[in-house]
Amino acid sequence: KLGIAPIGWTNDDIPTLGGEITFEQCISEMALAGFTGTEVGNKYPRDPNVLKRYLDIRGLQVASAWFSSFILTKPMSEVESSFIEHRNFLYEMGAKVIVVSEQGNSIQGQMSTPLFDHKPLLTEDEWDKLIHGLNRLGELAKEKNMDIVYHHHMGTCIQTEEEIDRLMESSDASLVSLLYDTGHLYF
Repeated sequence: KLGIAPIGWTNDDIPTLGGEITFEQCISEMALAGFTGTEVGNKYPRDPNVLKRYLDIRGLQVASAWFSSFILTKPMSEVESSFIEHRNFLYEMGAKVIVVSEQGNSIQGQMSTPLFDHKPLLTEDEWDKLIHGLNRLGELAKEKNMDIVYHHHMGTCIQTEEEIDRLMESSDASLVSLLYDTGHLYF
């Protein structure tokens, strides 16, 4: 199956890019282009019954949706609660994976902040906290026979090849997989 993210039509990080493009136009053009899967974007309805109706008539299924974790900056109980709500929505939509990216201390979207000079760097304690938290989210995903895939992202604590390698070597491979984003890694 081949899916696509709605970022080709409308941008979640900078909503003015593609702001004039409707949800219906986005998914209709996805279907016309031959895609059968979609990531969930900010314009998508969050009621599973409503979203399924829009997608079913176009032959589309939800592949996943981004989850901003704040393991480093919020209480884990709050992160878990938000994750479970997100996981349950994706489960209802038939998705098998959950995209996770740590956004604690992120400079993503701060347009005047240099990505390489001011990105967050982790202390040893923060590395431990992040790995433990991601493994926990992986356990919660497994409760619904789902997997988490970690999205390394510019402006976050997991941006460089070295950070990606450490994350993957330190986390439990049965609980945390990598969403390999060639664009971010090339940049």
